[in-house]
Amino acid sequence: MEESVVSRIPLVPVSELTPEQRDNYENRPGGKLNLNRLLAHAVAIQPGISQAVRGMMTGTKLPPLERQVCILAVLHLDRGAYEWAQHFQVSKTMGIPDAKIEAIADDRFGDPVFDARERALLAFTRQVVKTVRVDDFVFDAVASFYSPRQIVELIHVIGLYMLFARVSEVAELEIDAIAGGDFWKKANREAGVID
Repeated sequence: MEESVVSRIPLVPVSELTPEQRDNYENRPGGKLNLNRLLAHAVAIQPGISQAVRGMMTGTKLPPLERQVCILAVLHLDRGAYEWAQHFQVSKTMGIPDAKIEAIADDRFGDPVFDARERALLAFTRQVVKTVRVDDFVFDAVASFYSPRQIVELIHVIGLYMLFARVSEVAELEIDAIAGGDFWKKANREAGVID
C-alpha cells in the first residue's frame, strides 16, 4: 500500500508511473520526492522538464552558486514553500552563507551581503518574476556581468522554478523528505563547475 500524501492533486501511484518515470523514481536522487510524482501527471511534458533541469545543472555557463541564489529569489518571490524547503537545504549544502539566504528570505535583495554582480542578478530576477519586462537600468546592470547566453539561461532557470512553485503551491503539496543538496553538488562536480 502506498503512503498517503496531502495534496489537492493526488500523486501518480508508483504502479502507474511510465517506465522512464519509474526508473527516475527508483534510481535518481530525489526521484521519490512528492513533486516528481505530482509532475508525472504531465506524461508528455515531464520528460522534457526533467531534461531541462539536467541541462540547467550540468550544461549552463551560470556559476552554480549564483544560479542557486537566483532559484532562492524566485521561490521567495513566488512563495513556493515546497521548493523553498528543498532549496534551502541545497543552498546550505552548496555553501551559500546563511546571511545571504536570510537576506533573500527577508526580501533584502540590495543588502550589502551581496556583491554588485549578485545584486544585479537579484534585481533582474525580481523584475522577471514580478513584472515580466525588465527595465533598461536593471537589464544593463545584469548585462554588465553576464553574457547573452547566461542571461537567456537565467530566464530559463527563473521560468522553471516559477513553474515548480506554481505546480506545488496550486496542489498544496505536502513537504516530504528534504533532498537534493548532495545531488546538486554531485551534478555540479560531474559537470566540472565546482570542486
